[in-house]
Amino acid sequence: MPLDFITINGLAILVVAIAAFVAVYYVLKVIKYLIVNSVVGLILLFVSNFALDMLELGFSVDINWVSVLICALGGIPGVIIVILLGFLNIPLVPA
Repeated sequence: MPLDFITINGLAILVVAIAAFVAVYYVLKVIKYLIVNSVVGLILLFVSNFALDMLELGFSVDINWVSVLICALGGIPGVIIVILLGFLNIPLVPA
């Protein structure tokens, strides 16, 4: 037999190890994207709040736990949504 040194168990362990490596690689790749997206979203939230206060356009962005959560999960589109809601005077937290 040419495959005397490789058993079925060894081959199964090799396949599982390769599959685990690929799965961890893709999970870390997605987590890296989410972390970068969250950091960029939160920085843009604070910068946009500062810029809107400096420009005195008549509206501002309220920074609360809901707006921070939207920007952390949504990134740049989340910041745009929060700014648009602030422009339309729609509160993010019910009174």
